[in-house]
Amino acid sequence: MNVADTATVTIPIMGIDILAPKKLSLVSHALAEKIGGAAGREQTELARVLDNTIRKIELAAARRQP
Repeated sequence: MNVADTATVTIPIMGIDILAPKKLSLVSHALAEKIGGAAGREQTELARVLDNTIRKIELAAARRQP
């Protein structure tokens, strides 16, 4: 899959499964602040991608609940 490609996948996920990515996001943001410079900016962008992915998972899960 290329960077510009889009795919839709369906996977079962439990609430506990989303905790690890959320904690990883917090660590990623903290690391970005700590290292600064170009590496910090890149880390910030990676953390934002992770944040957006988490948000998409949570929104999709909320839409499926009765």
